[in-house]
Amino acid sequence: MITEDYLANHLMKTKGEKLRTTSDNKLLPVNKDACFGDYPNGSRYRKPKLYVPKPAAEKALACTNPAWEKSTVVALNKTATKKSDEPALPRATGIGGKNFSLTNPKPKAPLADPFANARGPRDVSSSEFRRFYDRGDLPIALSHGMQNVVQWKVAVDQLDYHHYLPIFFEGIREKHEPYRFLSVQGTFDMLEKGGAKVLPVIPQLIIPIKTALNTRDVEIIQITLKVLQALVMCSDTIGEALVPYYR
Repeated sequence: MITEDYLANHLMKTKGEKLRTTSDNKLLPVNKDACFGDYPNGSRYRKPKLYVPKPAAEKALACTNPAWEKSTVVALNKTATKKSDEPALPRATGIGGKNFSLTNPKPKAPLADPFANARGPRDVSSSEFRRFYDRGDLPIALSHGMQNVVQWKVAVDQLDYHHYLPIFFEGIREKHEPYRFLSVQGTFDMLEKGGAKVLPVIPQLIIPIKTALNTRDVEIIQITLKVLQALVMCSDTIGEALVPYYR
């Protein structure tokens, strides 16, 4: 009971008195700074001195910059003479705290219009004719001399047009030799001697022709138009067979 009364009266702030701690009792021995003893001299924590701000008038007089001094005095005078019921400035009417600058920006280089190349030539992928020729599956060879000539290993009129003619049409978009010369000349030879064998193969020739025209290469388009002209002239019924594909 005695201990509780002591704590209630002296350690706890129960009667409006100042809060006391064990260090306030002068009869108690002084505690050590740490469990190993006191700290060295000069390393003890010192309470920082409270900063007492000087009056505004003294600050203005202590300033050595006349411009700053003048502006500070003016601002202090305005603040001192401002009435409590005077309304504040409306929002965004002052000059401080702006998120933009009145300085002219640096000139930027004008951006050129993007070039889509909608009508330019596209990349030409390798055709099936090149793969078959490199593999040795085509009955054709190149005879070198005063003038290059296509040498057929089998008679042209005895070839299987369903198999070979679409392959030669695939090669008309080639731009590298000897694939270009062999495919174009072989196509003309087969159309010249095909006759009635060309008409049943028309549906298989549409995709190679469209692929060649979609390259948008002037040289390939010229060759393709020449081949189409030879295709229409080789038989009277081929023009009518091409009508459903005019789209």
